[in-house]
Amino acid sequence: MSNDARITALRYYSQSGRDIKSDLEALSANPTGVVVWMPQLVVLMKAADSRNPQQWQNLADNPEKPDGWYVHLLTGDLPLARRLACEIPKRHWACFQRGTRNPSPHRLYWQRMLTPRNKKK
Repeated sequence: MSNDARITALRYYSQSGRDIKSDLEALSANPTGVVVWMPQLVVLMKAADSRNPQQWQNLADNPEKPDGWYVHLLTGDLPLARRLACEIPKRHWACFQRGTRNPSPHRLYWQRMLTPRNKKK
């Protein structure tokens, strides 16, 4: 198994039925699009209206009054992702779907995404 987050991201795309080139183009053109593509971390996300999950996967969509971040793909170094997330505009919600295994929409408080959970001993 590779430790390169880019390999994991490409594996996701090979199984998801989505086109990585189209998604990267949509996020690059979206004023709120975020693309991080490094060996240690891949993040694809955009601002979202948390109450409108049918628009989340439309990566070109830029809602007028976003209250969340739609995290389309995050793989790799989670502590690094949390540090970088502190540098972007704060939103109330983290919106996501669990890839191909559970495509139903989920919301989590953004602040909870930034805070590591205590591990049980």
